[in-house]
Amino acid sequence: MGVPSVPLFGNPTRVTTGVAIKASPGKIWAVQLDGGTDASSLIFYNDIDSANGTVLYSIVAPCVVSTNSEASSVFVSLLELGGIDASIGIWCELAGTAAIGYVWYS
Repeated sequence: MGVPSVPLFGNPTRVTTGVAIKASPGKIWAVQLDGGTDASSLIFYNDIDSANGTVLYSIVAPCVVSTNSEASSVFVSLLELGGIDASIGIWCELAGTAAIGYVWYS
């Protein structure tokens, strides 16, 4: 799956590990998870330095081949919800073999 339209969402931040996406209040507009395995997940926390804050949003890669745990990609637009507010900051935690996450935020 390719990365969605740049004009609509702007350029995404690529995530390959646990990382602070924004160290101040912000808003998540869209997320994409390219899962390597069915254990791939992307979790966003209201925090600036760890996965200890309140969970803002999470997604799991859908399994496509149950015999070898292969996973597909999933894209979620949060525009219709007005985005998801983070009052402290945005910390992103990525799990799963060969998983890659993308986040569009402001």
